[in-house]
Parts: sequence; C-alpha cells; structure tokens
Amino acid sequence: MLTRLKSINWVLLGGDLVALGLFVYAGQRDHETVSDANPLLGVLGTALPFALTWACAGFALGAFRAERPLNPRAFFAALINTWLVAVPLGLLLRSLILGRATIPTLFVITGYGFIALFLLAWRLLFWWIVQRQKPKP
Repeated sequence: MLTRLKSINWVLLGGDLVALGLFVYAGQRDHETVSDANPLLGVLGTALPFALTWACAGFALGAFRAERPLNPRAFFAALINTWLVAVPLGLLLRSLILGRATIPTLFVITGYGFIALFLLAWRLLFWWIVQRQKPKP
C-alpha cells in the first residue's frame, strides 16, 4: 500500500479538487448562494460529496498515477473513466446529504458538463506543462 501511495501524483489530485471547488463556486455565484459569512466554507461543504467520490474513484481507477501524464491516451482515459464513475456517485451522495429523494435532470446534465469542462481544462494545462518539461530525444 505504501508503494502505491508513493506512485500517486499529488499535484493531479490537488488540482482536480481545486477544479471541483471552482465548479462549485461558479455554480454558487451563478445561483447567488455564495455564503457572505464564509464563502470558502460554503464551497467546501458543497464540494465535499464530489471531492470524496472523485478521490475514491480516481484512486481506484488510477487517475492520479505518476506515470500517466507521459502517456496521453492512458492519462485522458483515466480521467474519463473517473468522471463517469465519480460524478453520478457525487450527485447521489449530495442528494443523500441534503435529504432529497430526487436529483433534477437539469442539475445532472449541468453537473456532468461543467465538471468535465473544469477538470478537462485543468488536466490539459497539466499535461501541456509536463510535455514541455519532458527531455527532448
């Protein structure tokens, strides 16, 4: 287990969590629900279900493996697989935490789309930086 933890790219995990937090903040700003008292605490509370499911699914599916950025196919495949697993689980967990029996269809579509957009933008930036730093043959 310790060896597996060493092979994790913690920058990827941290960047993914920041991207999820930015998605939540953008949604709260759009819906004018940003907490006046403590905006960061409000974002963290709302992002928690998505962050938990993202971290668990990403760890299980290898989305944070240190060697992945060198192989674009594996890097983006792991991102898509994690997205397909973590987003519906995050939506369900959020619904359970809020005590809601249903999840509005528009929220599901918006959640899938904008989470993908925020994560893909971050991951493309990360991949581009890693590729630029790679030694030339």
